[in-house]
Amino acid sequence: MPEPVSFARDVLPLFRELDLEMPHAFDLSDHADVCARAEAIHERLADGSMPCDAPWPDEDVALFRRWIDEGRHP
Repeated sequence: MPEPVSFARDVLPLFRELDLEMPHAFDLSDHADVCARAEAIHERLADGSMPCDAPWPDEDVALFRRWIDEGRHP
């Protein structure tokens, strides 16, 4: 069985430095902030509206979804 998806190891590196520096109402580098908004972030990733300049590859969106489904491990 694969190791659970980790925010620090697997999810955080998916966000580019540019994404982390953009002004947001929350901090994409903060586990608690991303956890609190995970479903909304996933919705935007899945529909391609986030990030605004280019959608994530399907496998990265799927990894983010897996992180949510597995319990949003730190």
